[in-house]
Amino acid sequence: MRSWSPAERDRLAQAHFVQASRDAKNNKMLSAARHFRRAALLGHKRAMYYLGMQFLQGKGVPKSAYHAYCWLTLADVFGDTSAAKSLNKASLQLTSREEILASRLAADRFEQICDLEIGEDFQDQSFTR
Repeated sequence: MRSWSPAERDRLAQAHFVQASRDAKNNKMLSAARHFRRAALLGHKRAMYYLGMQFLQGKGVPKSAYHAYCWLTLADVFGDTSAAKSLNKASLQLTSREEILASRLAADRFEQICDLEIGEDFQDQSFTR
């Protein structure tokens, strides 16, 4: 796994977000989804929101309230103020079981994002003593 400084990670996330926004504006929704996902996995909260909305609406990706719920949950956790309302819409389309599974997927994605923040050089010696 590549380890970036916070500034490098933020620059890369922003570059993917800008490209995704351009692609969406030009109706290249599959490419937009790819770049929003890359930015989201680097911790870009607005990219998480837009990717969730793409899944909710089925624009450039398969329509999936399950995946929308995952990404909108993350956007909400990371502080995107628009996410809660859309998260509610996604929730209405899911069974209780699907919502639990989507929350688990969001937790897995959260771990991936946090692993990038920590980087491969992180070692907590307190667990090995």
